[in-house]
Amino acid sequence: MLFEKLFNKKVEDEDEIFEMKQKKKLPSLGGPISFIIVLALVLMNCFSIIETGERGVVLRLGEYKYVMGEGINFKLPMLDRVIRMSVRDTTFNSKLEVSSKDMQTIQIDSSLIYALDPEKLGSIYKTYGTRYEQVVIKPTLAEVVNSVIAGYPIEIFVEKRAEISQKISDAFIQKTQDTGIVVKSFLITNHDFSDEYNKAIEAKKVAEQGALKAKYDLEKTRLDAEAQTLKQKSLNELVIQEKAIDKWDGKLPQYYSGNGQLPFIMK
Repeated sequence: MLFEKLFNKKVEDEDEIFEMKQKKKLPSLGGPISFIIVLALVLMNCFSIIETGERGVVLRLGEYKYVMGEGINFKLPMLDRVIRMSVRDTTFNSKLEVSSKDMQTIQIDSSLIYALDPEKLGSIYKTYGTRYEQVVIKPTLAEVVNSVIAGYPIEIFVEKRAEISQKISDAFIQKTQDTGIVVKSFLITNHDFSDEYNKAIEAKKVAEQGALKAKYDLEKTRLDAEAQTLKQKSLNELVIQEKAIDKWDGKLPQYYSGNGQLPFIMK
């Protein structure tokens, strides 16, 4: 029994020695694989793909360097960072509460369509970063909308809405002409007056309708009176006699006047 245990122990020791020798003979693949992975990551980091309708602002260690165009672009790995910015047409929707010339409150919904000038994209980023809507568009548009609408009384706002939209667009373009923001169009998409003004308008309409009805009734009464007057004037003696004859039943009266004439015949 003891001999069997010693024999088994010897066999196990020999197997371990054999496995160790085999491992020494096999080359280690960990090093080459790690190198290939690192190399692939470095190569992938050397290029940046910019989609159609975009540009890439390149920052090298945080400092602005240049703007990439569409397609595949080379960059320095680990040093360059690319910030993608759209140069497509973009819609900026705004909701504002403004005052008219006569100090009435109007809720304005507007839509501004704009694009960034690709030639000025570097300047835009250096000046505003990616917050050009918050820094430029939003406050400038609010200022211009308030300024333009303040020149119009509320009663003609609806009638002049297209004109007001054009004035706002022109004023906004003038104020942002050096920013690199290109305005395509501006529209007032909706408006709403205050509840107090809506009630006043409704009361005014009711009053106007009442006035029109009173005027109509007065005119009708006048025309009826004139028609009655003309009718009375047209009833001369001959017409009266004719009407009397039309109503006569053909029977002679039992009594005659002293001059022998029918009592209903008049001269």
